[in-house]
Amino acid sequence: MKPSHAAVLTTATIVALSAAASSHWNGGRNVPVHRLAPLDANKAPVSATEHHARAISLDKTCSQCHDTASMKGASHFRTGLSTNEAPFGANKEPWFWISEKAGTAIPMSLVGQTGTFSPASLGMTAWQWTKEFGRSFPGGGIASDPLAMEEQGGERSRWFVTGPLEANCLACHQQDGNYDSSEWARQVLRENFGGAAVAASGLGDVDGMNSRMPAGWDGFSPENPDDHLFKIPQTIEYDKTKFDGKDRCIFRVGKPRNDNCLACHSVSQKGMASHAIAGDVHLRAGLKCIDCHQNGMDHRVATKSCSRCHLNANGEGPKPKHTGIPLVHFSKLSCNVCHTGVTKDGELAQVRTSRANRIGIYGRAQWASDVPNIVEPVFVKGDDGKIRACRMAWPSYFAKLASDGKVVPVRPDDPALAKAVANNAKGALSKSSVAAIVNALASGDKTSKYAYIGHGSLWTASGTNLVESAHEAASPIAWPYAHDVRPARQARGAAPLKCAACHTSDSKFFFGEIVPTGPVGDIAAKAIPAAGLLGVSDVYHKALGGTFAMRPLFKFALWAVFAVLAVIAMAFAAIFVSRLMKEAEKKSGNNFVKAIKILALAGFALALSYLLVSGGYGMLTGAMTKWCLMFHMVAGALLGVTLPFIAVIPEKGRLDCHCRNALWCVWIILAAATVFSAVMPMMTVFGSSGQLFLLWTHRISSFCLAVVSLTICAMGKCCLCNKKK
Repeated sequence: MKPSHAAVLTTATIVALSAAASSHWNGGRNVPVHRLAPLDANKAPVSATEHHARAISLDKTCSQCHDTASMKGASHFRTGLSTNEAPFGANKEPWFWISEKAGTAIPMSLVGQTGTFSPASLGMTAWQWTKEFGRSFPGGGIASDPLAMEEQGGERSRWFVTGPLEANCLACHQQDGNYDSSEWARQVLRENFGGAAVAASGLGDVDGMNSRMPAGWDGFSPENPDDHLFKIPQTIEYDKTKFDGKDRCIFRVGKPRNDNCLACHSVSQKGMASHAIAGDVHLRAGLKCIDCHQNGMDHRVATKSCSRCHLNANGEGPKPKHTGIPLVHFSKLSCNVCHTGVTKDGELAQVRTSRANRIGIYGRAQWASDVPNIVEPVFVKGDDGKIRACRMAWPSYFAKLASDGKVVPVRPDDPALAKAVANNAKGALSKSSVAAIVNALASGDKTSKYAYIGHGSLWTASGTNLVESAHEAASPIAWPYAHDVRPARQARGAAPLKCAACHTSDSKFFFGEIVPTGPVGDIAAKAIPAAGLLGVSDVYHKALGGTFAMRPLFKFALWAVFAVLAVIAMAFAAIFVSRLMKEAEKKSGNNFVKAIKILALAGFALALSYLLVSGGYGMLTGAMTKWCLMFHMVAGALLGVTLPFIAVIPEKGRLDCHCRNALWCVWIILAAATVFSAVMPMMTVFGSSGQLFLLWTHRISSFCLAVVSLTICAMGKCCLCNKKK
C-alpha cells in the first residue's frame, strides 16, 4: 500500500517545520526519549500494520531532529568520490577483497592509501563494494551516495534491485543491547539493503532475498508473481509491540557503547581462548571508546593522543614516571611500541580483525577467515623517524603480468579463476596447485602471462614448479595500531625483563625475523630482518646489546665508587668543620664550644639509650605502640639533632690517631645509615619487602652505632699509633 498524497504532504510539512526548529541540547541532563514516527526513503510515515510494509529509512527518520546532511563525508561515511571528506591521516587498516579458496587477499582503499588498490582499478563498482564490505560499516557513504548510484547497471551494480544501503544510525547508537551486527551482515549479503537495519535492530523480521532476484527486478515490487517459494524479494513484518497506537516507535538511542564499536573494531590473536584475552586497560577501568574517539554532529572523529591525557600537565590521565628509562626512548619510539597489542606476552603472532577476517559475525555459517594472514607486532620506522608497532599483511592474488612490468590482479570472482581453482586445488593451496592454476590461466589466455603474488614475492610457473622473484607489488602493507592498551606492569620493558626485552645481543626486537605469511601452506618465504624495518644498524645494536650483559657489574662498581667517595667526602667535611671549630675555640675561649659539646653528648647518650631500650622492647614484643612509640620518635629527633654537632666538635686525638680517625669514619657512616633507614619508611617509595629491609637496617645500624660510640669513649692508648687519648 502506497501512502496517500495528503499523508505525504502532511509529513513533508512536519519535517520541514521540525528541520527549521532543529532540536538542540537545552541544558537538561537526561537523554530525551526518542518516540517518533519512523519515515521511509520518501519521508512518508511507516506503518507497522501495512500488508507490504516499507523499510524504515533511519537517515530520513533521524533528520526530523538532527542535521544528517552534515554527516556526509564523515569518518565512517567516506566515498572516495569527493575532496570534502574527513581527512585521512596515517595509514589505516585496509579493506581486503578475499577468496579463501583462491588464496586471494587484495588490499583496497577508497582514499588512495599506499600499497592498496582503488575499486575502480579492479572494476569494482560502488554497489559491489557495498555488498562485499557492508557487513563491517554502518551504511551510508559510498553505499548511498548519489554519485555512486549513478554508475552503470548490471550484475555488478544492482542499485535498481536493492536500493541504497543508507546510514544505519542504530548500529552505533542503539542502547538496549539487542542490536545484532551478525543479522546486519546476513541481510547485506542477501542484498536486503532496505531492511537490514530493521532486522538488526529487532524492530521487525525481514525475509526473502533480493540476491535471488534478476537484475531487471523492480526493487519496489513487494511480490514475485512467478515464484512464491524461492525467488522471494525482501519482505518486512514489523514487531507491532514496538509501535504505539499512533504508529510511533521508541528508538532507544544514546552515545555509542563499547559493544557498538567492537562489533566492527575487534582484534584477537588466532587460536587464543576468550578467557586469555586481558582486554584494553582503559575499558577495564570503565572508560568508553568515545572518551578518546570523539566527534561533533558532523561525525568527523578526532582521536586524543596518549600524550594529551598522560603527558600534558592538564591531561586527565595518570602521569607515568617511566623510572629509569633514558629520555632518548621518547624521541625514538611511539607509545604503542611498549603499551599496546593483543598477542600473548607481546610476541609476534597471527591476529584476526573484524574488517579483514570477518570475526564477530556469528551463525550456522562460518564467516571468519584466516585470509588475509595478519601478524603483529612488527616494528617499523615511520616517516617522522619514530618507530611504531604495526600490524602487517602481505597481499596475495593471481595476477596478469603487463608489458611494463606491473601486475594486474585477477578479480576473486573471475570465472576463469574460479574454474582453474576448482580443477586444480582440491584442498588447501600448495605450491604445485598454485603452479597448476597459473598454467591454467595462461592456457586460457594465450596473449598474457600470469603469476601469483604472495608471501612477499612474485611466483611464476615453470612446469609444475614455482620460480620466485622480487616484485614491488608483493611488498607488505603495514598500519600502526593503538589497542589493546596494556598497563605499565605488562608493557614491553617492564619487570622482570626490563632492558633485556630489547637490549641483548639476540633480542627479537632488533635481531628477530619476520617471515612473510600467506595462504599457501608449503611456501618457505624469505625472512625480513627486523633491523631493516627499524632502519638501524644490526652490528651496532649487537655490540650495544652485549654491553648490557655487563650492566649489573657496572652498576655495582659505580655504586661502590659512589659509596667510597661519599665516605671520603663526609670524612673531609668532618675534618674541615672540626678544624674551623678548633680555630673558633682558640679565638673565643673554651666555654662556648665546651657547652655545646656537653649538651650534644648528653643529648646523644640520653636519646641513644632510650632508643636502644624501646627498640629492644619492640623487637621482643613484636611492635612498639602508644607512648613507647611516641617517645621513640621524640628521642629519634633528639638523636638526629645531636649527630652533626658530635661529628664536627673538635676532639683531641681524633685527627692525630689513624685508628680513632677510622672509627669516626665508621661512626659517621652508621649515623647516616640510622637516619636514612628511619626516614625512608615515611616516604612512599618502598613496598612491604622494602619496609622490612629498612626496619632491620635501622635496628642493626643503631646497635652498631652504640657499640662504636662506646668503643671510641673507652679507647685509651692506641697500639698502632702509639698515641694517648
